[in-house]
Amino acid sequence: MRAALLLLATTAWADHGGPLRAEGLSPLTVGLLAGALALAAGVLIVVIVMLLTRKPPHESAQKPE
Repeated sequence: MRAALLLLATTAWADHGGPLRAEGLSPLTVGLLAGALALAAGVLIVVIVMLLTRKPPHESAQKPE
């Protein structure tokens, strides 16, 4: 039983070697992408916190009818 499982595990179809392998991104590109994603996440958090902690408008600011 173990030998059969071991034989099945020898073929790795997800690992494309040679000419089929895609090149990775340059370290500069990876750094820029990570920085942009971190900045976008920070801006999103600030916007969400501002929306959640927004105070209702004052009633004295409304015009009397």
